[in-house]
Formats: sequence, structure tokens, C-alpha cells
Amino acid sequence: MLGLIAATAALNAATAPPIMVTASRLAATAPATIVTDDALAAAGTLANALARQPALFLPQAGGRSGFAGATLDGGDANFTLVLFDGVPLNNATSSRGGAVNLNEISSFGIGRISLLPASLSAVHGSGALAGVISIEPAPPTADFSAQYQADGLISPDGRHRGHGLAAGLSGPIGGGWGLSLSGQVEDDGSPTPLARFIARTATVRIARDDGADRLLLRAQDIDSQGFPDASGGALAAVRRTPDTRRAREILAAVRTRQPLAAGLRLDLNASWLGRDDGLASPGVAGSASNPGGLPATRDATRYDRFLGQASLIWVAGPTRLAAGIEGSAERGSAKGLLDFGFFALPTSYRLSRNAVSGFAEIGHDGPGHSASAALRLDRIGSLPARLSGRLAGRVFLGGGWAADASAGSSFKAASFYALANPLVGNPGLRPESGRRADAAISWQQGGTRIRLGAFASRYRDLIDFVFDPAPALVNRGRVAVDGLSASLGQSWGPVRLDLAAQHVWPRDLAGGPGLLLRPRWRANAALHWQAAQAVALGLNAGHVGARDDESLPTGRLRLSPYVALAADARWQANDRLALRLLADNLADGDWQEAAGFPNPPLRLRLVASGRF
Repeated sequence: MLGLIAATAALNAATAPPIMVTASRLAATAPATIVTDDALAAAGTLANALARQPALFLPQAGGRSGFAGATLDGGDANFTLVLFDGVPLNNATSSRGGAVNLNEISSFGIGRISLLPASLSAVHGSGALAGVISIEPAPPTADFSAQYQADGLISPDGRHRGHGLAAGLSGPIGGGWGLSLSGQVEDDGSPTPLARFIARTATVRIARDDGADRLLLRAQDIDSQGFPDASGGALAAVRRTPDTRRAREILAAVRTRQPLAAGLRLDLNASWLGRDDGLASPGVAGSASNPGGLPATRDATRYDRFLGQASLIWVAGPTRLAAGIEGSAERGSAKGLLDFGFFALPTSYRLSRNAVSGFAEIGHDGPGHSASAALRLDRIGSLPARLSGRLAGRVFLGGGWAADASAGSSFKAASFYALANPLVGNPGLRPESGRRADAAISWQQGGTRIRLGAFASRYRDLIDFVFDPAPALVNRGRVAVDGLSASLGQSWGPVRLDLAAQHVWPRDLAGGPGLLLRPRWRANAALHWQAAQAVALGLNAGHVGARDDESLPTGRLRLSPYVALAADARWQANDRLALRLLADNLADGDWQEAAGFPNPPLRLRLVASGRF
């Protein structure tokens, strides 16, 4: 029905190890899609690499200056939980309801990314309605080494430039421990009018060789600018002054795993996420549908989350059990100004909430099958307690065939922004909730892998932004998203081909307007050729179907489908130097990522990297 018309993850995603912390504290019964460090390098950025997965749609209005929230399987971007080394990055003061901007995360020093579309509140609590993206730093190397990367960006006409510089150290520090540290500066230039993005990132990670214990410290400083949301972008905005944004984020985390008895261990995790955001916006001019427009804004927000977890893991032959408790404390505040021209209105809010959760999981591996079940009870602030559940199983049918199925329930508490923002906030918003079922069948023999899958999601009280009669956040009653997917991976010696496609059917069961930025068709094709021992070539084609979007000056629009082409050539000059030439938007196509926002033109990226 779908036809195998374009691609998914690299073939190594098909052969990934089965244990995925995104799905369970135990061995997962459903394989995740894996994006490896080589695929990250070939895409140039983390967001570009994930955008090549048909299950994801990541509109990047204005290049990296745009907000790249992961719309996973047709769900809202804030339905995707993003983990960095197991720690959530979602924050409740985000103007996208807690969604994570993947454009902010550097790909340097990342070992791999695990992507699991599923209903996972039974494992992770509030937020994982559509699934999880787990970003895993590269582990310390066995021998001490230094790594570097330098890259330059330029369009053929020389107008759009950018650059990046990164360095890292990695190696053993004694006693079974290893150290990795890295720093990076990235400047994406101005690929579209008024766009700008500069990021500075530093990461320190100390871990035991067996991965049982680790200490993580990560800091980011980001400057960006671009046309405001809902402004109509470079093609339709009336006011030609950009938003200017500044973000500082610090993440600190510690984990230890202590054996208590034969087959029994105690896992302890603690983390702190702190983030400051500053925004100065010119606002959006009024239109016939909304004469008032959006006022000029100045905002400074602060978010802190402390998270602690303790769990017991017991393994007895083919059976595994996990049980534990989790507690968190969130604090968010905002202070700003709404400038209506004839008067200015000071604004502020300060919210906090604590949460406590209990969870239990069981998994069992039998001859030719595996199964797991999970339950979690969350009490968040003054909200009623929520019980989430999940069942998953896998059956090996012989001859390379396997079948997977899962079902689960999920929920998400409204963000601080959604509840209290002085312009569009709604303190009466209800938590969002969802149910989802998945089924897939796959076959793998030698260098060939085929997978067919289907899912059905039902969301209730989905929080959505509406313009009419005035900009506001409201709960939608019932929303359904169903989908079908197909993928093929095939290797012929030095040549590898990966094809995949997905069709989703999102709809408001209460008869409301269609959901924005939900392309029904997504597809990808990737061809890799190891032309010689030191030379590799790649070509990627990604298709995004038609989708609706809306801005104040344009009203609701139907955006045209498009195909984005990218090419990659790599030469391993010697043991210490590799050169890579990347071409984004190879055909220099012209489309709109969002209403009024043109895509970046053809740009070439030359990357020099190596290890000493």
C-alpha cells in the first residue's frame, strides 16, 4: 500500500543492540531506530540527521535560527521527550509547551541517537506521549586521544557563510574510569533574511568503563535571531525587525549502580537542569483577521528542575524486575513587558510544582519471544494522580521473520508557559492524555532488511494555539493520528541503500480545523558507496508532503510538498585527517519550511576532522 519509496535510518539501525533505555529500564521488546556518529557527520547537524527519519518532521524556519521541534508520528513537538545521557531536556517555560529545540544541540561528541516512537509515560512519566529521542554522548576512548573538527559553510554565490570549530579530549584516568571533554563554537551565518545562530557548547563526562557510574556536566550559550513566530517570515512579514534571543543552559547529572546481591542492584540517578532565556520581539503587525496583531515583547525567563530517582533491578534467569520511586521539583519564572505602542504593560509569573512517582516493570525472555509490562503512578502538583501502563512483546517467527506489538497510555501536564503566559496563557488548561497501539513485522537475512508497521494514536485535551477570535492556547477535545510505514535496507558489497516512507492521518474528531505542520507523507532515500578504502560517497533525498500552516498576515495556507537533496563525499587522507564535503539543498530548491519562511539555499560545507 505504501510502496517502498524512500528511506529510514542507516542499515546499522536495523542491527542495533536490543537494549534501549528509551523503552525500559530492562531489555526492550521493540527495536529503536539508531542514528550513528557517522550518520551525524554525514548530515552535518543533529537536526538534519533526525530530519532524515520519515517518522519525524522538523521544520527549521530560517535554518538553525528556527525552532526545530520534533513532530513525531504526527504528534505535537512537545509530545516527544528528549533525553541527553538519560536526562530530560524538556523545560516547562518553553514557548513551545516544553518542546526541545534540536537545532541548539551540537552533534560533535555524540555517539548515537536512539529514536523510539511509542507511548512511554509508563516509563518516563509526563511528556512521552509520542515517544523518546535519546541522545547518547560518545563514551571515553580506551586510549588517550585528542579530537578536532573545523568546518566552513558557504553558498555558491558567496553570500551565505558560516563556520564551526570543535575540540575534545578523551581517555582513561585510572581506576577503571574514563574522561571525555569537548568544546564547540558554531556560527550558522544568515542563510535566510535576518536569520542568525551562534552556539557555544562545553561538555565534561566522567564514566566507568562498564558504564555503571557517570558524572556529567554540560553548558550551552546560544545567540539567535529571526522573524517572530506567526509573522509570515521573510515572504510576508510587515515588520522587518527580527526577534533576538539569548539562552544559557546548564545540565549536571550523576548516576551510580550498586550491586546488592546476586542478580540484584540499586540504581541511583540525580540531575539538575537550569536555563535562562531572554527574548526581545518587535511583535507582529495586525491583519484583517486579527487587527490587534501581537504586541512587541521583552521577556526573561528562568527554569530549574531537580530530578532524583532510585530503582531496584532484579534479574533471575530470563525474568527481570524493576521497581522504584522518582521525585522532581520544578521552578519557573518570567518577567517582561508587553508594548502596545500607546502603553506598556509589565508582565510576570512565578510557578512551581513538585512531583512524586512510583513505577514497576517486568520483562521475560522465552524461547522465540520476549515480553514486558510497565506501570507508573504520577502525582504532579495539585493534579489528580495519573496511572500509566504499557505492554510490549516480540515474537521470532523463524526464517528471519519477527513481529512486534505494543500498547500504552500517556499524559502530559500543561507547561508553565501554557498556563501563565500573560498574552496567550490559559490557567484552566487540562493535562493532555493519549493512548497508542503499534504493530510491525520485519524480515532480515544477510544484507537485506524489510519492515512494515502501523500505529493508532488517540489524544484528548490536546493543547493547541488558535488565532481566532484572538491568539490563545486552548484544549482540543479529541484528536486521532493513525499511520503506516515501510522501510527497506539493502547492501551490495560496498554499496548500501536505505528506503523508507510513512503516511499519517491526523484529524480532529470533534470537527475542529486540521492540525498545523502535519505532512501526511514523509519519505527518505539514502545511498552510500564506499568507493575505495579512503573514499566514501553518499546521496540523500527527503520528501515532505503538503501541510497546513498559519500566520497573521497570510491566514491559513496549504504549503506545497518538496524534495530536499543532499550529497556527501569523504576522503580519509591519513590516520589524523579526514576531509568531508557536504552539500545541503543540492538542487537549490525553493520551498517554505513554515508559512512565509523560505528554506535555506544550496550551501556547501567543508569539514576537516581527525584524532591524535
